[in-house]
Amino acid sequence: MKLNASPILYHIYVRSFFDSNGDGVGDLNGIREKLDYFAWLNVDGILLSPIFESPLSDFGYDITNLCAINPEYGDMSTFTVLVEEAKERGIAVFIDFVANHTSSKHPWFLESARNKTNEKAEWYVWSPARADGTPPNNWLTIFGESAWRWHPTRGEYYLHNTLSNQPDLNYRNPNVIRQLMKDVRFWLDTGITGLRLDSVNLFLHDDKLRNNPPRHLGWQDEARSDPYRYQSQRYNISRPENIHLLKQLRVIADGYDDKKWLLGSLSDPSPYAVIDRYTSEGDALDAANIFESLCLCQNVQQVGEQFTEFFNAVHPGLGCWGLGNHDIARTVSRWQHANNAPAAAKMLLSLLCSLQGVISIYQGEELGLPEANVSPSDRKDLFGQQVIANYVGRDGCRTPLPWNEKAPFFGFSTQSPWLPIDDKHRTFSIDSQKKEPQSTLNFTRELLEWRQKQPALCEGSCRMLAFNEALMVFERHHESQTLVIAINGSNQDATIRLNLPSPAITLPLPHMKVSPPEQNQPLHLGPWQVWVGEIHSN
Repeated sequence: MKLNASPILYHIYVRSFFDSNGDGVGDLNGIREKLDYFAWLNVDGILLSPIFESPLSDFGYDITNLCAINPEYGDMSTFTVLVEEAKERGIAVFIDFVANHTSSKHPWFLESARNKTNEKAEWYVWSPARADGTPPNNWLTIFGESAWRWHPTRGEYYLHNTLSNQPDLNYRNPNVIRQLMKDVRFWLDTGITGLRLDSVNLFLHDDKLRNNPPRHLGWQDEARSDPYRYQSQRYNISRPENIHLLKQLRVIADGYDDKKWLLGSLSDPSPYAVIDRYTSEGDALDAANIFESLCLCQNVQQVGEQFTEFFNAVHPGLGCWGLGNHDIARTVSRWQHANNAPAAAKMLLSLLCSLQGVISIYQGEELGLPEANVSPSDRKDLFGQQVIANYVGRDGCRTPLPWNEKAPFFGFSTQSPWLPIDDKHRTFSIDSQKKEPQSTLNFTRELLEWRQKQPALCEGSCRMLAFNEALMVFERHHESQTLVIAINGSNQDATIRLNLPSPAITLPLPHMKVSPPEQNQPLHLGPWQVWVGEIHSN
């Protein structure tokens, strides 16, 4: 299935999308039953959160079998039908592929931990204690704790860059690499369009296990609550040799007749330099994203800064962009002065879908869904509370999708769902928004249809022109079209003088009533308004 250079993916949090069998948990058959929704919405593909066999202590990122479906979600036959029926509707399927680590309950790890001589003994990163019994080095997890945990049976420490129940695989072992290649082929053979490789820069570690040095002076004042940021992660992540493993994956992906996409997700103190290494030559990843980019932004100045840094570092690599996901508070609730306003939700969708790269709309963003309130007694995401001060977990962005305003449990399930649905989501339901012409949902559908007709947005380059805390202006250019896009990302009126090189014809966005600028006059934008102008040479 051929996608344009900047496809729109709908990011599905499977547990909370739609429950087809009445057990309170979303499933693959539920996605299959709603495939017409994606076609109606005009997205190019869907990206599934982890669906693999797992004890679910981290809701799918702790895996016990990378080539099996978690029974709560379905089975391989259901997945195969889902992929086939999605293709019939012109919808590509991507999966979130977690290969850096496994669950500590994985059979491989259980065998590896038994002793130092078994078949899987070197499948994980093990090291003896130092002379005083402390861990092998000073490496920290992304949560600020030691990245090493003692295993009394084996009598050694094992490496875990994330949670202690997610031991890192040892990709310096050729057998582990061969297994990875086998697993990648297994999933690509199902007919999916691509993989999103989780923690793609963590696959390889320094073979000498050298200590990380401290960061430069002054950084500590910015990171008092986060010990991880005190170190320069020189030896535990983003190792130079990591690219060779990604190139091997590219060879496998390129062996298929149809284009197979390899996307990456990473976290690094200098992330865009890493993305440049992984994407610019076209022999590793197609595109990559970092959690710290747009998902932490609260105004367009922060977005502009991220984009400027990206385009200064990445040549000509492609980014993956999303304003929200299942790990961060919902965008319309955290954006500066947005206060969950539908107009703000429409502006955010317009901003996102105007960017260059692979675009990810997280489920519920098409509804302008706000962050849910989940009482402490109902929370399921507990791990973060153990390591992050004043952390309430990620449940607020993971609650089930409201399908029907009047149905029990808002049409998500026939029984109490795994997470309660916030009653304030009732008025955001899909059925009620479909009936309202000016709803955020209908705006999203019309926006994506409009976008499909703009070659500069689907295939063109991007250049940032100006930005401040309220306004952002950038250019999208294709050989057949040049667009200038001005965004008021605030709740106040804004004015900007564009100084365009040639006259511009306004391309009206759905639901946006913006008066085009008079010749040589400033552009006036109301709160949360977006203007798109097509530049024509004299």
